[in-house]
Amino acid sequence: MDRADLASSTTGKVGAGTFCTNHPGRSTMLRCNRCDKLMCTKCAQRTPVGYRCKDCVRGQQSLFETVLWRDYLVAAVIALFLSGLAGVLLISLGWFVIFLAPMVGGVIAEVIRRAVNRRRGRYLAYAAVGAMVLASLPNILSLNLWSLIYLLLAGSTVYAKLSGTSI
Repeated sequence: MDRADLASSTTGKVGAGTFCTNHPGRSTMLRCNRCDKLMCTKCAQRTPVGYRCKDCVRGQQSLFETVLWRDYLVAAVIALFLSGLAGVLLISLGWFVIFLAPMVGGVIAEVIRRAVNRRRGRYLAYAAVGAMVLASLPNILSLNLWSLIYLLLAGSTVYAKLSGTSI
C-alpha cells in the first residue's frame, strides 16, 4: 500500500487532509492518540501512552498545576529565611558543606511543600531557588567558595524536589 492509498483509507480523500494542523506545508500520517488531530514530528510529544499533540499535553499538565499566587510568596519567604540561616551556619563548617547542603536543601523543600499544602506549580521551584540565591548573595559577593558550593548543592536539591524531577 503506497502513501496515496493509505491517505485515502484514513481520510476518505486522496492527498487531502494529510497535513499537520499547525504546519500546513508538512505532510503527515501521525495523529494524536487523544484528539485524533494530524501532527508532524515537530509537534508530536511522546508520552507513556503514545504520541500526543502539544495542546493535549498542555491540557493534561494544567490539571496538576494547583498552586495559588500566594504560594510563590510563601515559598520565597521560607527559602529566603531558611537558606540565609543555614548558609551562615554551614559555611563556617568548611568542607562539611558538601555533605550537609543537600540535606538542608531537602529540609527547605519539604518545609515549603508542607507550607503550601503540597500544591504543585511549574514555577514554584524557581521562586524558592531565586530566594535562596538572594539569601546567599552577600556571602557569594565576599568570594566565599563554600557559600557558592552550598548554594549549588542545596539549590539543586530544592529545585529537584519542588519541580518533581526524579533521578
